[in-house]
Amino acid sequence: MDACMFRHRNMSNAHLKSLIESILPEVLELRHDLHRHPELAFEEHRTAGKVKEFLHGVPGLEIRSGIAGTGLTVLIGKDRPGPCVGLRADMDALPIEEESGVEWASGDPGRMHACGHDGHTAMLAGAARILAGMAADLPGPVKCIFQPAEEGGGGGRRMVEEGVLQDPPVEAVFGLHNNFPVPDMEIGPIAYVSGPCMAGTGTFDIEILGHGGHAAFPHLCVDPVYIGSCIVSQLQGLVSRSVDPISSAVLSVTQFHAGSAFNIIPRTARLTGTLRALDMKILEQLKAGLEKRVTEVAKAHGAEVKIRCDIGYPVLVNSRELEEVFLEILKETGDSGSVVEVPPVMAGEDFAFYAREVPSFFYFLPSCPKGVTDNPACHHPAFDFNDDLLATGIRLHVETARRFAPRWKAR
Repeated sequence: MDACMFRHRNMSNAHLKSLIESILPEVLELRHDLHRHPELAFEEHRTAGKVKEFLHGVPGLEIRSGIAGTGLTVLIGKDRPGPCVGLRADMDALPIEEESGVEWASGDPGRMHACGHDGHTAMLAGAARILAGMAADLPGPVKCIFQPAEEGGGGGRRMVEEGVLQDPPVEAVFGLHNNFPVPDMEIGPIAYVSGPCMAGTGTFDIEILGHGGHAAFPHLCVDPVYIGSCIVSQLQGLVSRSVDPISSAVLSVTQFHAGSAFNIIPRTARLTGTLRALDMKILEQLKAGLEKRVTEVAKAHGAEVKIRCDIGYPVLVNSRELEEVFLEILKETGDSGSVVEVPPVMAGEDFAFYAREVPSFFYFLPSCPKGVTDNPACHHPAFDFNDDLLATGIRLHVETARRFAPRWKAR
């Protein structure tokens, strides 16, 4: 590796483009390698190791490993005088059998990078390599955050709890995501949501305890299947009849398990599902309403019920101040013409844990190839990260880091 490539000052847009092009083959190789070897939440040991290997020998970096188990940070320009900005990427894969058919498809049955976190990780690693070369000229420190367990594991919460926003204090965090929120939006624009961006989430698990028996004698039973069906019907009304129609909320029953034979009324049934909202008060309202309705329906039919309903990720709210800074940066880099504001989405994102602590901003890089009408969305078994996004993601990370501090101080 040529150390000279890491010594560049007063970088022009053309110079940055040239630098990205020079490392892009290695970034692409890293992305494909990570895709071949997906690792689930809090198991990203190899992934973290590949990031460190990619950055090995690059001067100007301070790497800290083992945060939240498998997470790591890469600090650049620690002694620079301005405010520190964080750049975050998630690293975990999903428990899905891959059907993409690509040459670099997962080699681990039942696991795949179905949400593009391999691309997120590769882009931030590439940005860290380039930022290292301008460490002496950065207006403030930059902390690259490689986070485990975004897919339901709450890795962001653990990273925050273990001090990722300290030493030095991080004043703001930026994150990006491919594909969302409009899967069929063609590659090219930079999409963002103003204010509440992604939903707060909750999960529920309901066990109905009835009295089983022969299906020919239902009057001698307390049928948990019938009671469960009544509960499903009642829960649908929580959103349609209990939440202001102007607000956004979702409650979905996603599993219904009961029975073992066609002629047996089972003793128990189990329902599980998710609830989501763009306002934490509404999410808590849904939780309380669920517990009340389930209890009362079960009681009305002579059954007992056990309920577990937990709030998971908070609502991800984009900072208005940081939104203004980001749009100013895009204007300076010539990207303002390709920015599009989009509606929020009801998917959850644990970037919200950073946003609860410091001003944060999450944006999207649409990835549908031009002319394609059936592009697989995130979490689909045929999904694959669009490699044409790599250079754009690297550039946006670098430009954000280069230009954040003076604008944040001037606000």
